[in-house]
Amino acid sequence: MAITTITITSTSTTMSSPCSSDSMMEDNIQRAEKIIHKWKIDSHSHSTFVSIFHKNNTTEATLFLNSVSTLHRAMHFLSSNDKKSSNLSIAQRSMQIAMKRLEKEFHQLLLDYNHNRQHFISISNLRLIAETMISCGYTKECISVYKITRKSTIDEALSHLGIQQYKHSHIKKMITAPDLQNHVKIWLNAFPIAIKTVFREEKFLCDHVYSSYPAIRNLCFTNSTKEGALNLFTFPDLIVAICKRLKSDTLFVKMDLYNSISDQWPEIDSLFSHESISSVKLQAESCLHKLGDSVRTFLTELDEQMRGKMKKSIAYNLVPA
Repeated sequence: MAITTITITSTSTTMSSPCSSDSMMEDNIQRAEKIIHKWKIDSHSHSTFVSIFHKNNTTEATLFLNSVSTLHRAMHFLSSNDKKSSNLSIAQRSMQIAMKRLEKEFHQLLLDYNHNRQHFISISNLRLIAETMISCGYTKECISVYKITRKSTIDEALSHLGIQQYKHSHIKKMITAPDLQNHVKIWLNAFPIAIKTVFREEKFLCDHVYSSYPAIRNLCFTNSTKEGALNLFTFPDLIVAICKRLKSDTLFVKMDLYNSISDQWPEIDSLFSHESISSVKLQAESCLHKLGDSVRTFLTELDEQMRGKMKKSIAYNLVPA
């Protein structure tokens, strides 16, 4: 979907500002209502969705967002000065229609983001929608759409890399299977891409779409990535847990897993340091410690065994014939 960036102009250039005059207030609401209803989503329609933010709809998008802004100010004025006004009910219904439209637009732009080369335009429009929804009191809906849309995108990206939903029983079977090395190779290849591309790109998107709302951007990043990130580190964690008595054939597996996580640590620390998602960083730290301890324990035991054999050999050679 080709899109272009939208700039919200002052509402005074397109319609009168809400004021104490009932006639002017009603006129403002009617103007906004007309534009908003033009883009009302018909749930029963099977026609192809046409975005307001399409390149040919720049003027319409500007008018729509300005209308929402004007409607919101009118609602604020009426709720403070004339709660019984019929215009307030009309404005509220129109606002619900407008937010339903923006939810759909937000969802579609988020879906298209990964396939759109003009990321700066996508982000600009996403930020405009997010700021409009939040300023109008629809923060919960904005966060919900982001979570549902982006989480599925992240999960799909990880699955495409070969990351599975790792369970204890699954890993236990994998350990005894002859293709263990293949599973490890898939994870080792996928891991740096997941960290440096999938999660880093998602952090960039959250930071820019919700640039004016630090708490919301942290929450949205957590919502979209936490489950997938925790599952990513479940693989090495279960490898350590199941292979408590490390054998020589899994020594190099654990060393490779350790080195892979260690190499990406600066990115892991940067991405998952916020309190809301720090459990991912804690799990990564735990994996490093467990893998390191397991390898060191094996090498220590191997060294002791070698020393013991050497002592026996020396003692045997010293025994007089």
